[in-house]
Amino acid sequence: MQRTSEPATATIVFSGPLALESTKGILQSVQLALDEVNYYAGNISLQLEVFEGGDETGAWDPQKEERNANAAASIENVVAYFGPINSGAAKISMPILNMAGIVQISPATTWPGLTKIGFLPGEPGVFYPTGVRHFVRVSTTDDLQGPAGAQWARDLGFNSVYIFDDGDAYGIGIAQLFEAEAKRRRIEVVGRASISSSSDFDAVAADIAKSNADLVYYGGTTPNGGPELLIAIRSLDIKAAFMGPDGIFEEDFLMRAGNAAEGIYVTSVGIPPEEIKTEDAERYLEKYRSQFNKDPDVFGAMAYDAAKLLIEAIARTGSTDRAKILREVRGTRSYKGLSGTWGFDSNGDTTAKLISGSRVEEGRFTFITDLSG
Repeated sequence: MQRTSEPATATIVFSGPLALESTKGILQSVQLALDEVNYYAGNISLQLEVFEGGDETGAWDPQKEERNANAAASIENVVAYFGPINSGAAKISMPILNMAGIVQISPATTWPGLTKIGFLPGEPGVFYPTGVRHFVRVSTTDDLQGPAGAQWARDLGFNSVYIFDDGDAYGIGIAQLFEAEAKRRRIEVVGRASISSSSDFDAVAADIAKSNADLVYYGGTTPNGGPELLIAIRSLDIKAAFMGPDGIFEEDFLMRAGNAAEGIYVTSVGIPPEEIKTEDAERYLEKYRSQFNKDPDVFGAMAYDAAKLLIEAIARTGSTDRAKILREVRGTRSYKGLSGTWGFDSNGDTTAKLISGSRVEEGRFTFITDLSG
């Protein structure tokens, strides 16, 4: 259909650590959703601006996230901010975008305190200086994922655990939530420590060996020392199993850990798209594989849903007005996504409380169980 006048243009900003394969998968899913509508939301022309939010290792960078949020706020036709990927980064960008009235959609941040009361002092109010909620996320939160991991550890027969975090907001939070549930499930916590990418991993592994733990739990992300911790454990032939959350549920972890990753357990918010078994999910898988010659991951599928939801919200408003688009997105209560119908609650959290458990088998993440219950 020929357009008779120059359409209004709305810009969507994407922010994340682009060195990570998982971030690339999220971005590709957003691009796929935009391609399907030829970069139009009704009569609104869409453009995507991609901002680097991390360093060369894939670790998120606080200065870059602040810069990205300020840039988005200052560009008049920016109507949405897609990201970030990390909860710690979200704590930086959220107040800036809140002041600008820009809807912020995250496909991967899972720290509960971004939206829920009762976790850290001042949260979540500190993230919303205007008093108006602008943030939504399509991934469920770590107050569900952490305990689900501990319950799974108990079901797998583990009786003792050495728990690590990576010193970041996400890692500390999920390690604490896992620890609390592990104790409730009568799993003995024989050690608790923080690590970073510069830790002395040989010394850390020696401490694990002395503890005789039958499970090591790492709360953190790939760039912050997870692969190095696992390699050090394997180099000492420690028999303890290894488990982590969705911060390591990515190809980058497998590439960096190599053969040491075989047999590890990983929890994740969401369900792998190939396990969803809906017509919409199968269609998404086919399109993604055709365009990018690989399989999408859990976060890619959620990002696709989020991008489609945003596009439809902009189309319904027929406007580039930030406030109208924000209200439309946050008002979503019954959206038909890849995994079924879901929406956002009053906090901005998804009503789809999906959690899965996977294991690395023959160098690939293999779905084992649905932990959502």
